[in-house]
Amino acid sequence: MQVDHVIPESLLEKPAELSAALATLGRPPGFEVNSFDNWLPACSPCNGVKGETVFEPSPLVQLLLQRTAAHAAAAKALAAETVSQRKIANALNVLERAQEDGKLDEEIIQTLAVFVSQHRSPELLDQPILLTPLYEILFEKNGIQVVRGPYGIGGRPASKEVHPSFNCANCGSIGAWNGACCIFCGTLDDE
Repeated sequence: MQVDHVIPESLLEKPAELSAALATLGRPPGFEVNSFDNWLPACSPCNGVKGETVFEPSPLVQLLLQRTAAHAAAAKALAAETVSQRKIANALNVLERAQEDGKLDEEIIQTLAVFVSQHRSPELLDQPILLTPLYEILFEKNGIQVVRGPYGIGGRPASKEVHPSFNCANCGSIGAWNGACCIFCGTLDDE
């Protein structure tokens, strides 16, 4: 899916045309073209066909703009939560690497335990703190770990000295890859 701008982003470079389009479509002069109020998901072919087309006023276009406005707050909150979860995942991966490298001393672990206990649900307080709850090592053979994560089963080197090229550019994990897919975050990267 791609982000489709109902009112084309290209109009930002054409202020007069943007003002006319906003007025024609009943949007205020300060309407943000790059906002959740103007974004809809679209498949690549549909978004490519639409391109920079400025819709003429019609009930369908008004319906699209009303839908984006109705869902903008929820979409914005979901995007913020996704970014927050990604930051947490990156931090957990840094901690995992530090633990694997033996750089996580007892003082740091105790500091983390206090932080986690303040932010954990009561039923998990007595449970171990899992730095990387997203995966399970299925088995290890000939220096390769076979790992299961949210995005399938993949492999990664079993050693602590893993070349940085194995790290996922998106989530920062010491990547376990299933072909070109990171099994932790689902990023596709064939380079």
